[in-house]
Amino acid sequence: MDNESKIVWNPYTKGYFDNPYPHLKQCREENPVHKGVHNEFIFFKYEDVSKILRSNDFYVSELSSYLQTKEPYIFKNTNTCPYLSKGTQKWPMYLNGDEHKNLRAVMGKSFKEFELNQVIKESLTILNDRYKNSITIDLVDYCSYFIFLVTEKLFGIKDFESFENIKKYSNMLARSQDLFIPKQIYEEINSWFLWGKNIFHDSKYKENIRFFANKLNLEYTDEDIYSIMSISVMAAFETSKDNLTMALFEILRDQKLINYVLHNDTKELNLLIEELFRFSSPLQYTVRVNNEVIEYNNIVIPAKSKLYLCLASANRDPENFTAPDKVIPNRTPNEHLAFGGGNHFCLGAQISRQEMRYCLKPMVDFLKRFRIDDSVPTKWARQIFMRTTNSLSIKLK
Repeated sequence: MDNESKIVWNPYTKGYFDNPYPHLKQCREENPVHKGVHNEFIFFKYEDVSKILRSNDFYVSELSSYLQTKEPYIFKNTNTCPYLSKGTQKWPMYLNGDEHKNLRAVMGKSFKEFELNQVIKESLTILNDRYKNSITIDLVDYCSYFIFLVTEKLFGIKDFESFENIKKYSNMLARSQDLFIPKQIYEEINSWFLWGKNIFHDSKYKENIRFFANKLNLEYTDEDIYSIMSISVMAAFETSKDNLTMALFEILRDQKLINYVLHNDTKELNLLIEELFRFSSPLQYTVRVNNEVIEYNNIVIPAKSKLYLCLASANRDPENFTAPDKVIPNRTPNEHLAFGGGNHFCLGAQISRQEMRYCLKPMVDFLKRFRIDDSVPTKWARQIFMRTTNSLSIKLK
């Protein structure tokens, strides 16, 4: 079968946003490395994705530079301040070399100053008190509100902005990374970037960023600091909310998993948590750029090409995971790629794991009296790089 007759990746395939995995499976099996319609090269197999992630021969695509080239078109004939490139200029997953290394060090040290366990305990008490008399719950709102409570404590936004505003702010910033964004959405994202400059009025985390940057002799401007704050909030809110929502969704639909969570302790729970990260893969894709010409499957890839690495497909590759479309709570080994790999391994991975370890059992204990409401369709966001649920209803048994 010649290359033209093989399947080509298309996230607008019917049903993709509800369930991308059948399409990804077909791509992985029939055309595991191929050129997309926008001259990008897409990789679907675990072996290929893992190799590129862990290699030093590739670098990350620079989002800020990309947005800077688009801004003259997006903001032509408007009076809106173009802030997309400024807002993303210090997002570590789009930086390379020493700039990336130094920023990771600053952010990592800043987060370590917090007692995350205590913050989570306090947030859980407030969360479950809010929903204690509910007959139906939107699981997305439940998880989002919990993450909001954690986020406002970490970043000093308590009593300043509403849950709905922070939720929208985070989601719009996340969308700045997605594919095929229309002009009007970019304009809306820009507005939220500008709005967010006012929310960090009393932030210990911001003070930590300045302190550790100074210790490393790094000169960060106010714009740099805000960019760091914006990615910190987005990463803490958006990915954690998606991780939790999809984890609880899988658990609540299976009584065996409910029992597993409630009747096991740290070691067994950690295995399940890693399996839920693998199975859900909220970050579905990441991007790398090749310095040199490379060849995969007899396909010559020119230097400086964008390589889309499908983490979601790699994490369901049967060559690496037995029964990949099932949640196996004690799966081991489990070298999933949900947090990427190599030098750009997700900076927030440890925080996501801590959140799940501290909150999963008390959340499941609270929600065990609920079940998935199959009469209300789950609403998935029309996003490509991050798989996000807009609404997921549960009701009392």
